[in-house]
Amino acid sequence: MTSNAVVLYRSDSSACQTGTGFGTRERKRLDRARERGYLDARCRNPQRIIEAFGLWCWRLKVPMVWFERQSPRSKYGNVRLELFTTPNRLTASGQEAMQAIGMTGRAEVSAHAISCKRVPLNRIEDLAKAMFRASTRAGNYELEKHPACEFAASA
Repeated sequence: MTSNAVVLYRSDSSACQTGTGFGTRERKRLDRARERGYLDARCRNPQRIIEAFGLWCWRLKVPMVWFERQSPRSKYGNVRLELFTTPNRLTASGQEAMQAIGMTGRAEVSAHAISCKRVPLNRIEDLAKAMFRASTRAGNYELEKHPACEFAASA
C-alpha cells in the first residue's frame, strides 16, 4: 500500500496510518472532514492535509470543499469548492443556487470551481456546509461531456 492509500481509513482503527507523517490533530481533522463532507484547513501548514483530503474526495468522486483563514490572524477566511474530483460540473441552476446561498465577500463562480474570499469566520463553516449540499443536490450538477469521449463513442 502506498502512503496515499491510507487516508481512506479511520485513524483510530487503522494500523496502516502510522507511516503517513500526520500527527493526531491532522488525522482527527481528516476524520471530521470525511464525516462532514468539508475540510477545516485552519491549521499551520494546510497544504498536506488539503492534498490528502483531495485524494480522498477524488477516490470517492465527491466534490472537494474546504476553508482556511485568509492570513494567520485574520478575521476572514476563504472557502473553496472544486468539482475536479468528480466527473460532474455545475449547471446554470447550480451556479444560481450557489449565488443564492448568500455568499458574502468576493465570489468567483464557474462550472468547475467556486472560490469565496473574505468570508467572516463566524459564517465560514455554515457556508462550506451549504456549498457542499448545494453542489450534491440533484439538478445542480450534470455529467461533464468531453469531446474525446464523444468522438470515441461515435466511431
